[in-house]
Amino acid sequence: MKEFLIKILVLLGLAQPGNAIQEGQPAYLFSLNNHEDKVVNLSDYKGKWVVLYFYPKADTPGCTTQAKEYTKLMPEFEKLNVKVFGISTDSVEKIRRFREKYGLTVEFLSDPEGIVAKAYGVTLIAGLCSRDTVIINQNLIVEKIYRGVSPSADPHKVLEYIKQRAS
Repeated sequence: MKEFLIKILVLLGLAQPGNAIQEGQPAYLFSLNNHEDKVVNLSDYKGKWVVLYFYPKADTPGCTTQAKEYTKLMPEFEKLNVKVFGISTDSVEKIRRFREKYGLTVEFLSDPEGIVAKAYGVTLIAGLCSRDTVIINQNLIVEKIYRGVSPSADPHKVLEYIKQRAS
C-alpha cells in the first residue's frame, strides 16, 4: 500500500523518487555540513562501518524517537567501530537546535537539496526524506538498505545486523 501511495505522489509531482542504489555497490561519496556547520566527507570513514539513516524532519515525534534510540545505543555502535549519521533536508541551524534540545549524540548532516538522499534511493516527498537506512561496510560498499523503517525499531535492527556481520 505504501509503495502504491508513493507512486501516486510521484505521478502527481509531489514526490521525487531517488535512484535505487543496490546493495553491493560502492557507496556514493559525499561531502555535507554537519550540525556544527563543518564539512563531513564519507571517504574519511573508510575502515569503519557507517550508518546513514535518513529521516523526514527534525523535532517531529518519529524523528525524535529514532534519534533518541540511536543516541541510547551509541556506546554499542562505537564499540563496533560504527559511525552513525542522521541525514535530512533540514538546515544546519535546525539540526543543531534539534541535537541540543534533546542532548543527542548522533552526528546530523544537512542535505538541503536532497542530492545525497536521491543518490541512495531515498524518496523525497514534498522535500522531505522517506525514512530509510543504509549500512556501509569498512570498504565503503553499501552492505544493506532498509526502506520505510520504524523509528523505534530501526536503531536496534541496524545494531543487530552489524553485530552479526562484524563478528
